[in-house]
Amino acid sequence: MSQAPMQTDSGRRALAFQDEILPHVSRTFALTIPELPEALRVAVGNAYLLCRIADTIEDDAELDYETKANWHAEFVQVVETGEGGADFGQRLAPQLASATLDAERRLVAHTEDVLTVMRDLRPAQRAAVARCVRIMCEGMPEYERAASADGLPTLAHLDRYCYFVAGVVGEMLSAMFTDHEPAMGEHNAELNRLAVSFGQGLQMTNILKDIWADQSRGVCWLPRDVFARHGFDLSDLGKRPADEAFAAGLSELIGLATGHLRNALEFTLRIPGHQKGMRRFCLWAIGLALLTLRKIQANPYFTDGSQVKVSRRSVQATVLTTNLAVADDDRLRHLFHMTAHDLPALTPKLADDPAAPINDIVEMPRPGVAGAAQPAGLAEAIDAAQTRLFADQNPDGHWRYECEADCTIPAEYILMMHFVGDVDTALQARVANYIRAKQAAHGGWPLYYGGDLDLSCSVKCYYALKLAGDDVDAPHMVHARQAILARGGAGQVNVFTLIALAQFGQVPWRAVPFIPVEVMLMPQASPFHLSKVSYWSRTVMVPLFILTSLRTMARNPAGVNIRELFTIPPEQQRDFVPAQNTLQRVFKGLDLVGRSFEPLIPKFVRKRAIKTAENWIIERLNGTDGIGAIFPAMVNVYEALGELGYPADHPYRANTRQAIDDLVFDHGDMANVQPCVSPVWDTGLAALALQEAAGEGDTPVVRAGLDWLAERQVLDGPGDWKRDHPDLPGGGWPFQYANDHYPDLDDTAVIAWAMYNTGDGATYGRAITRATNWLVGMQSSNGGVAAFDSDNNHEYLNEIPFADHGALLDPPTADVTARVLTLTGLLQRPEDGPFIQRAMAYLKREQEADGSWFGRWGTNYIYGTWSVLMALEALGEDMSQDWIQRAVAYLRGMQRTDGSWGEDNGTYWDPPRGRSDVSTSFQTAWAMLGLMAAGERDTPALARGAAWLIEAQGDDGAWHDPEHTAPGFPRVFYLKYHGYTRYFPLWALARYRNVHGVPASGAEAASTD
Repeated sequence: MSQAPMQTDSGRRALAFQDEILPHVSRTFALTIPELPEALRVAVGNAYLLCRIADTIEDDAELDYETKANWHAEFVQVVETGEGGADFGQRLAPQLASATLDAERRLVAHTEDVLTVMRDLRPAQRAAVARCVRIMCEGMPEYERAASADGLPTLAHLDRYCYFVAGVVGEMLSAMFTDHEPAMGEHNAELNRLAVSFGQGLQMTNILKDIWADQSRGVCWLPRDVFARHGFDLSDLGKRPADEAFAAGLSELIGLATGHLRNALEFTLRIPGHQKGMRRFCLWAIGLALLTLRKIQANPYFTDGSQVKVSRRSVQATVLTTNLAVADDDRLRHLFHMTAHDLPALTPKLADDPAAPINDIVEMPRPGVAGAAQPAGLAEAIDAAQTRLFADQNPDGHWRYECEADCTIPAEYILMMHFVGDVDTALQARVANYIRAKQAAHGGWPLYYGGDLDLSCSVKCYYALKLAGDDVDAPHMVHARQAILARGGAGQVNVFTLIALAQFGQVPWRAVPFIPVEVMLMPQASPFHLSKVSYWSRTVMVPLFILTSLRTMARNPAGVNIRELFTIPPEQQRDFVPAQNTLQRVFKGLDLVGRSFEPLIPKFVRKRAIKTAENWIIERLNGTDGIGAIFPAMVNVYEALGELGYPADHPYRANTRQAIDDLVFDHGDMANVQPCVSPVWDTGLAALALQEAAGEGDTPVVRAGLDWLAERQVLDGPGDWKRDHPDLPGGGWPFQYANDHYPDLDDTAVIAWAMYNTGDGATYGRAITRATNWLVGMQSSNGGVAAFDSDNNHEYLNEIPFADHGALLDPPTADVTARVLTLTGLLQRPEDGPFIQRAMAYLKREQEADGSWFGRWGTNYIYGTWSVLMALEALGEDMSQDWIQRAVAYLRGMQRTDGSWGEDNGTYWDPPRGRSDVSTSFQTAWAMLGLMAAGERDTPALARGAAWLIEAQGDDGAWHDPEHTAPGFPRVFYLKYHGYTRYFPLWALARYRNVHGVPASGAEAASTD
């Protein structure tokens, strides 16, 4: 793909001019463009100069709007036809403002030379350049006409302006790069979206750097809505000193620019590693932009662009460090993170059509103003959804939907059967079918739909399939093995996977962190005590203490191994759990010390510790619902009890095995294994949705569900939560059918809320009071509410070697706190005043810079923000307050052009990763419910959201999104509650109808009979 040489004297002169003029019009591109392969160097340099001519017209301070528009239109014709360049340049150059740089005037005068080079480009390159110039020249005049010193109206306007100025350049580069390197074209649509974001990140950085230069010529490209949310009026820019409100708005834009640059990095990583020049071209621009943003963040009150200029030494350092890491994706991601770690990190919205005219979705709500008409088919969609929900109800009144995780759980089910030597081959075949069906295009298995390969999950899935009899030379196994080895192999898996591999003899026991059973004997005041970790950690860890202390080995009757998944023999690997920070290194040192002293532990002490662990387990076995009612804890207990001598038919083990087997969910010739079941949660949320659909709280269908729930309230018992609240009466509900030791605060708030909605205090009043008293009593000292415990926030424990998953604790979260606030807001009990005051202060502290709230138990910021806005409505808060309107603006800004909302589970990473094009019914429902809670009624945004839900509904009355709906543990374990696509869209559509005063009809009315 070499560039055809310029054959004529005029052609060679034109190319020489291009090379000579470039450093005079752009220092940055003069640095980066020469790094490209020759074919691209000429094409990209040529494209930049043509875009610079268009930009010179746009920036001219003395040409009026009409004149600029005419010049732009003529320039488009010149570029598209390749004719008339000499005449164009000779006429325009003298008319440019006196302040125009000499180099820019000379570039315009030599337009014909630039066109001469363009005519010799490859056809695909010429087409990309012509398209770019046309879009720039058609879009920029629109903003030139509206330019003012008061800024752009909204962030969406800024996004669109950046697209015309720079995003389209990103699309052009994407086209040229994929033309030069076809391997990049596998994901063209996503690549283009990243490319647009790349351009926007660079342009936003330039806008922020040039604030005061633009202001001096009467122009401001900053968005008024962003600064207004923080209390600064851009019409005052330059008239009064920049203050904290201005700095806050600036910081938000810096965070968004950083998010765009993160996308720029992902674009760069799509370039094959051997194309180092192409990567350097991108990386140097990203690095310099990040350094500029850091300077602005450190000095938000700068008054001149020179004060935030990147030094020559910093430029040299950027070049050096990126050159060293240019072909290593992991090192580049680490380098980006290190450079950006002081910058706010926000996830920008990427439009489907960045050039689309701005419409209503970016307007702030205006209560009382007539808005959009209700979409067609609303009543029919509600009827169909409700009918579906009626059909799903069990005869005893409750709902239960499949609770799906990633393939780690079904893989562990197969591993468990081979661990104990009791293999149900028919069931194993069905589970293996399920695992094979979930293998992704990258060869491995992700943690959630659409996610990247997860190494630990993939190793377990590969091992499970091999245990099930799959041939290692089968195409799917070869693909998986290659993908695993490319990510570092089985020696790089997490701690829980290392424990399984040690039990199957695949790694030495020294690979496993030191977790002796003697932990059971530690006093409560010790740095590590069971009460200091979450309930799920306790129930998983205690049986593991037994298994790891006794070095229990799997039976593995077939003798299957996975040596082929290691890049080096595991016996030769020195460090399986590398420390990432100082505290981890300290704990790692303590781990080594403890391991060296283990042989000195007296036998009677170990025996006593094992007995203590055994008794702890037996107290919490929970019958055929299983310890903790979660799969990992049950499996560990089943294996530990076997190691302690309990036969398979002993009630303790038999009941536990029954609990495990009850988690198998039948899919015909496939079988999934659930991490737990969710009947209480499903029933509570289904009741709330049906109450909204019926327009009243008490219907026979809802009452059947609530009566079923009332029987399962945990009023008394030995729950672990009582350790810190010995005098607090119980009143909670579990998440599962039974889990008396561990009632769930989120479930409890939802159920009491639904019971309150019935208005039947005689039947449900006592249950509501007991639930509310328990919830209020479980408030943590920081004002928040957690899922199962209080003040379970000993963060240092997440740094111990065993806790590499980072999910050892159960700290308070905004979403659960909001759910409890919703209940207390509805009840309006005077005695709950102190609780409400402290919880509100907690929520205000937890609000993100962009106005959203983190979603710990639902994906992600849309979920958290919906939860909080519902609580604020129940409390009767004034929704016009600035901090609340920031949340409203966040939700409106997250709406996609098709009317939907969506958010990828990759947003749980820092920096965020994943897809930006997600649209789901449940997240659309959450956003709509949040906006309506904030007071929106007739807004086009809601109408478009409702229309999207109606269009996306299936023939069966339900919605069928493939995406996972929530994290079990962020970045480690994700869940898909299949009920979320049944009741949340119904809830949103019914509320949308109800706020317009339309009566229930059809199935809704029938449900009240």
